[in-house]
Amino acid sequence: MWVECFIYRSLPRGDAPDSPTRPCSTSLLSVTMGPESVLEGKPSVENREAVDDMSSNHNIERQQVLSVGLNDALTKERMSPWSWAMIRLYGLVALTTLNCCMNGFDGTLMSSINAMPTFHEHFGTRMQGSGTGILFSIYAIGNLAGAVVAAPAADTFGRRFGMFTGSLIIIVGTILEASAPKVAQFIGGRFLIGMGISISNTSAPIYLVEIALPQWRGIFGGLYNVVGYYTGALACTWIAYGTGFMETNWSWRLPVVIQAAPSVIILAVAFFLPESPRWLFANNKPEEGRQMLIKYHGNGNPESALVAHECHEIEEGIRFEVETGGRRWWDYKVLFSSRDMLYRLWLLFLVCVFSQFIGGSVITYFMPVMLENAGITSSSQQLLLNALNTVFSFIGGICGSCFVDRWGRRTLFLYGTFITGLIYIPINVIASYESSRLTTSMGYGFIACIFLYGIVFSFSWTPLQALYPAEILPSRVRAKGMAFQNVVYGCSNFVNMYATPTGLANIGWRMYIIFLVLHFLEYIFMFLTLPETKGRTIEELEELFLAKNPVKASLTKKEVVIREGMGVKEVVE
Repeated sequence: MWVECFIYRSLPRGDAPDSPTRPCSTSLLSVTMGPESVLEGKPSVENREAVDDMSSNHNIERQQVLSVGLNDALTKERMSPWSWAMIRLYGLVALTTLNCCMNGFDGTLMSSINAMPTFHEHFGTRMQGSGTGILFSIYAIGNLAGAVVAAPAADTFGRRFGMFTGSLIIIVGTILEASAPKVAQFIGGRFLIGMGISISNTSAPIYLVEIALPQWRGIFGGLYNVVGYYTGALACTWIAYGTGFMETNWSWRLPVVIQAAPSVIILAVAFFLPESPRWLFANNKPEEGRQMLIKYHGNGNPESALVAHECHEIEEGIRFEVETGGRRWWDYKVLFSSRDMLYRLWLLFLVCVFSQFIGGSVITYFMPVMLENAGITSSSQQLLLNALNTVFSFIGGICGSCFVDRWGRRTLFLYGTFITGLIYIPINVIASYESSRLTTSMGYGFIACIFLYGIVFSFSWTPLQALYPAEILPSRVRAKGMAFQNVVYGCSNFVNMYATPTGLANIGWRMYIIFLVLHFLEYIFMFLTLPETKGRTIEELEELFLAKNPVKASLTKKEVVIREGMGVKEVVE
């Protein structure tokens, strides 16, 4: 015997002594709508069990869901993934993704030109050592500088302004790099590029998460980082592979010039994109925000249940934001003012800082050095293997993005961290041999491990590195939190990029042991503290962090009855 009941939801808030209590708002989340349909595709639910109801003509089934309100709205409407509204939304996502292309191109650029003799001859540098460490790590200092202004730019002037400003700075930095006669000017250009990428890549993932449909936020957010990063990385590696055969300074100057291409496009189109609806609601433009949601989430239907649900959630979030002072752009104390915010910052630390120290960045930036240490000394061979590694990693990232909403963020993080840790063991063993003692089969085994590591890391981590931080931060502090993340990321990246080449030069393969230990520390911390975020709107995620055990709360499902076209009702046994 089962009983159907509409769900009324009250949003509790934290009881930090300094923060005002948000008024509980009780609302009927099962919005009464007509049978017209806008959304095509089942709600994001699991464990389906058919239920026969002789008194109704509607198809009924029992399911377990993570969010009753969201699934109620999705069940009432259907949107074809090939509708005109969705095609326009895909266009917005593609243009936003160009911001990440800049990051991918630059991240691979230094690895590629580090293998070019013409580059080192021009500037008088070496492949390893402290001089090379400065060339790599100054980018992270630029990240820090950009993070200072990234949040005010995104919060005060809008997400589009942040993308525009970051792109402009990147173009200036590229000009300085490409025309550098001395290493000092090249370092200055890399500083500006790091600064610009920090600004644009603070605004871009926020913008994408805030405009994406909630049921497809995972795949959109995953593809942003995967397609963006690896499109830039692939373009750079293959361009550098081709120019690497040139014997003039254009072998490295040409890839440097081309890295400005995504920034030029963003600079031209940024203010033709619609502004984020959540930014519009927060800046006293609720009707503009609602119209944006109707156009892109409701397929032009002003009575859309999904749009009504999203507007309700956003308005409640904005109300709480005003009460807690989250809209003061200069006030970063809100990031440290409550238990739930500190918990979020811990997760940012796990995802953004630890990822720098589990060895992936070593492979990305210093693969030519690792190959040379393994006995592969030809510059063309190193560039070719670097390019092929990027191709396989790209394929792994695309596949992983398709499983972000199906398997969940937590599952991908845990399995990815554990498996890459296992792969790192033979990397450690082979790297410990001197070059003269390496056999051909050991060299091939080393290359296979590097490729496998890249595939697994890209499948599990790359789709989530931009998505997860933007999801877990509440709207009131999302820009501040992402900027703070960039500060912490920049600090850790500076340490890593400076310490790694120095460590490889001084202690060699023993550096890999440090990364191996950090792999398994990361796994333990994530298993104990990292909550699942799939299947909810970004406003609904706030409830998880107010729970005593966010991990347990994130995995708890509710049993509901779904009537196709009529909505969701909870089942009470």
